[in-house]
Amino acid sequence: MMLPGLTWQNWRRATAHMAALLALALSGVAAISTPAHAMTVLQVDLKALVATANVVLYGPIAKTRVLDERKAGRGVWTEFTLDVREVWKGDAKLAGKPFAWRHIGGTTADGMTVAVPGMPTFAAGEEVIVVLEKTNDSYVVSGGPQGKFSVQVRPNGTRIVKRDLPDVNFVQRDASGRLESAGKAVSILRSLDEMRAEIQGYVATAKKIGVPTPPAAKTGSVK
Repeated sequence: MMLPGLTWQNWRRATAHMAALLALALSGVAAISTPAHAMTVLQVDLKALVATANVVLYGPIAKTRVLDERKAGRGVWTEFTLDVREVWKGDAKLAGKPFAWRHIGGTTADGMTVAVPGMPTFAAGEEVIVVLEKTNDSYVVSGGPQGKFSVQVRPNGTRIVKRDLPDVNFVQRDASGRLESAGKAVSILRSLDEMRAEIQGYVATAKKIGVPTPPAAKTGSVK
């Protein structure tokens, strides 16, 4: 079901990067009030998520900013900038530099809030691991909320990786290729070292057996 003010073109632009993701893009409307509905996402395990990604990065969120593009018919977006500490997939030269991506939603200067239930949120200063795919003009988190992992520092200084998946319904393909309801994705809770080793292992194995990888991202902030 499409909401008032939602164009088919904007919906397709926002969801081209992942199958079965129900998203929202608004242009030219003053406000929106809708009941909260869970996002529907094609369930993807970590190995497959990494395989289709252009980059996998770890670091703190440096800043966020809302991009109000309603006048251009492109809706409301939020851009997130990461200070890259480590590159687990992609160009190693990205380390130590800012890297930006965007997704639908945000609160504009005139007070309109666009929110998509289930989309991952990021806050300045938060440490995260992000699995990103390239679009025509930016990057997006792979698999909706499945491609964002929070890194929490425990009192003893160790870092633990968690993934929260609120407001998400998962689907999978049956033997005939049709979509059907899937169970809740397996929660991920492990140390940062374990997460790094697992993801880098997937990347190394893919290279060893000659699996094609997406084009590498360019250095620096990408808009």
